[in-house]
Amino acid sequence: MNIFKRIGDIVSSNVNSALDKMEDPEKMIDLSIRQLEDSIDEMRVLLSEKKSEQAKIENSIKESENLATRWNERARLAVEKDLDDMAREAIGEKRKIEDTLEVERSAKSELDYLVGKLEENLTDAKGKLADLKSTSVALKARAQVAKERLKVNKKANVDETASYSRRLEELKLKIERWESEADIHHEDLKKKAERQTPSFEELEKDSAIEKELEELKRQKKELKVE
Repeated sequence: MNIFKRIGDIVSSNVNSALDKMEDPEKMIDLSIRQLEDSIDEMRVLLSEKKSEQAKIENSIKESENLATRWNERARLAVEKDLDDMAREAIGEKRKIEDTLEVERSAKSELDYLVGKLEENLTDAKGKLADLKSTSVALKARAQVAKERLKVNKKANVDETASYSRRLEELKLKIERWESEADIHHEDLKKKAERQTPSFEELEKDSAIEKELEELKRQKKELKVE
């Protein structure tokens, strides 16, 4: 029956495959629980209906058996009275009832099987529902972690990683260029400072010039005195 297929699909469904959609993990789990609860309610209703049918056909079988027994007794009574026509009639009626009994017993057998399977599936579904409810908190937590990991993976995809690498390389080159410019500037300042500060040779040269100048001035003064 369709009810068995639906219960089987829900009970055996893979929660993780539903979570793969990542629409809303908590809502997906709650929806699974509600669907299973709805299916359990449907099974209970169906089981109640089939048990009612089972009780009715059992009563019908008992009535038919009693009626068949009654026609059998009538046939015997007619035979005892040498009433062959009436005996034939009673036997005919008994056989009609026996045919009906065969159909009713076959229907009861099918109903017994169906009721048994419904009870079995109902018990199984209740167990699955209890397990799902008890693990729903853990499942929701797992789903949330999986969702966050998916977001991280999307942000850290190959294209973006390559983009970050390019940016890092550009920044590295820019820093190296700044460092190079700083080194050049430092050399320029050093050379400028070196130009402003005289060397020992220059100092010695300047000192000799000053001495020679002083000597010339002294000689000039001596000539004026003479």
